Amino acid sequence: MGQALPNPEKNLPTTIQSFPVQNLNPGKFDNYSQEANSILDIKAFDGFVLELNHHLNKQFSLGHSLTMGSYRKPPSYSIQTSYNNNSMSLVGNMDMNGFLRGNFLARLSQRMFVQSSFNVSKRESNSNGVINAEYMGKDWTGRMEYQSTKTFTSSYYQRLTKKLSVGLRLTYFNPNKASSIMLMGRHVGEKSISTFTYSDFLKYISLSYVHKITPRIGFGTEFYFNLANYSSFTSLGFKYSLRNAIFQSRLTSTGQLETCVSLAFPIVTLGFSVTMDYLNDKYSAGIKVHLGPRD
Repeated sequence: MGQALPNPEKNLPTTIQSFPVQNLNPGKFDNYSQEANSILDIKAFDGFVLELNHHLNKQFSLGHSLTMGSYRKPPSYSIQTSYNNNSMSLVGNMDMNGFLRGNFLARLSQRMFVQSSFNVSKRESNSNGVINAEYMGKDWTGRMEYQSTKTFTSSYYQRLTKKLSVGLRLTYFNPNKASSIMLMGRHVGEKSISTFTYSDFLKYISLSYVHKITPRIGFGTEFYFNLANYSSFTSLGFKYSLRNAIFQSRLTSTGQLETCVSLAFPIVTLGFSVTMDYLNDKYSAGIKVHLGPRD
């Protein structure tokens, strides 16, 4: 809820994890670094956030989000509706400025997915949409995508061995007749996961490493190097997951420390966020209250 449109995939009762091919199929291309993202991609916030979520029935749910007192963005309110069943998920979100976000995901078969998302704004330049189809083979995943900006993308993700997978993404930008290539690799160890990413269009190389210290504690790090101006960025983080609480923190090479804590109770979930930017002498904190069942 709030500013970010939730991913409807997590609401599908049956996902790749329950497929009979899960031991061979590498998964979705966009999820190749999901373990690192779950630790390092901290959803820090400031001010006060109030969320209310209500399930109208087994398929429909209604939610509200109110944000105030933030230094990063003005006060905002948004309403969200979602519909989920065994093979389809539809999520819509609209804020008080009339900005509408939508996401549709359908599972046509155990191996075939179709997904579409769109943004509609009063400003035509902020309105866009995308549609893609993804097929999961025995040990590979293929995907085709078209964006309203006349951009075509094709991706291929192949498992080479039990521990090693590689991927290739080709993008063609029709307006300026340009193309780009993205390469990635993923290695899964007994308690660690390493990834490599290269993009010739954005001119960067990215390396990530995640280590599972205990079943509840994970450590992650990421190194980013810009090939155009030779700048770099490094982040370190860890995540401690308890039964009803999550503690997460990240430190970056720019001197920024972000920490988030989530405490879950039967009906209420409390969230606390602190951001300390030492180099720029900026500090912020936030409190989030979520009422009702979580997605």
